[in-house]
Amino acid sequence: MKQLKILSIILIMAGLTACEKEIMFTDIAPEELLVVNGIQHVGEPARLYVEKSSFYTDEVEKDFRVKDVHADLYVNGVFKESLRVRDSIRYEEQYYYEADSLVPELEYAFVYCEGDYILCEGDALRFEVSSSEFEKTAVAETTMPSAPNAISFDTIRIAGNTDGYGGKTIYFSLVIDDPAGKDYYNLFPREGLEGFTTTDPVFADFMNVEHVEDLFGGGNYYANGPYNLFNDSYFDGKQYAVDIEMSIHTDVYLEPFVLEVSKVDYGLYQFKKSYSSFVTIDDGPMGLFTEPSQVYSNVRNGVGVVCSQSQPVTFSMDLSRIK
Repeated sequence: MKQLKILSIILIMAGLTACEKEIMFTDIAPEELLVVNGIQHVGEPARLYVEKSSFYTDEVEKDFRVKDVHADLYVNGVFKESLRVRDSIRYEEQYYYEADSLVPELEYAFVYCEGDYILCEGDALRFEVSSSEFEKTAVAETTMPSAPNAISFDTIRIAGNTDGYGGKTIYFSLVIDDPAGKDYYNLFPREGLEGFTTTDPVFADFMNVEHVEDLFGGGNYYANGPYNLFNDSYFDGKQYAVDIEMSIHTDVYLEPFVLEVSKVDYGLYQFKKSYSSFVTIDDGPMGLFTEPSQVYSNVRNGVGVVCSQSQPVTFSMDLSRIK
């Protein structure tokens, strides 16, 4: 009986081994998609970046150009123009020791499209992009936002740093008069404010999670280049003061602080929000507890994000008076 049991186990294991099948990534790679991206700015012509998608294992692929691209712009439902199309190729110089010289190597390549019509506030845009390599035409829509009613930007208090390095922490207040309806705002710290921090609740969607102890709150939001976004959920239709702060390690700050405030559309806000989740959750400690995040796309019959931004309101603050 014991021998029969052993024989049965061997047969079962052999059967399981026979069921194994090696699946190559190339066998499950999704079909290529037409990729269309572009942030449209009030006061500038339309611009799009067109390329093809690639599977994440295709690290060698650098040339994402597609053939015979045609891009049409419709404004408020009426055909406005066909965008000019050209290849955009970037090379970087690589040093090869065996050749003892610098040689150009392709870094990436895509298709660039640009129009002539200057985009205006309130323009409802629709882009139709096609290529001979794809059966369907990709379609993306956005509406150009109006400039924000940003009333003032000023210091509210100054305190000495307690970190042992000296200098001061300056607390600022940006006052916005928000109209009724859903609006999305962006702060661009053009000069001096690139490293601002804030715990203002308007930035809750973009709070960075850098440590396990921050999983349940407490992490500051840090300025992230030209896009620091928030919506009007806390002050819809009302006046609101957005608080930010900046630590400087000097007794006198001679250069002015320059801040640009603009409005963006839902597409840009949602894309940056989902991408922020992808970076801080999927790659950070939150990834231990969550499903993979999906990055926002608003391109039909393709993938990508086509969004818009208003002209900015600019504030410049002279801080040389701070002693």
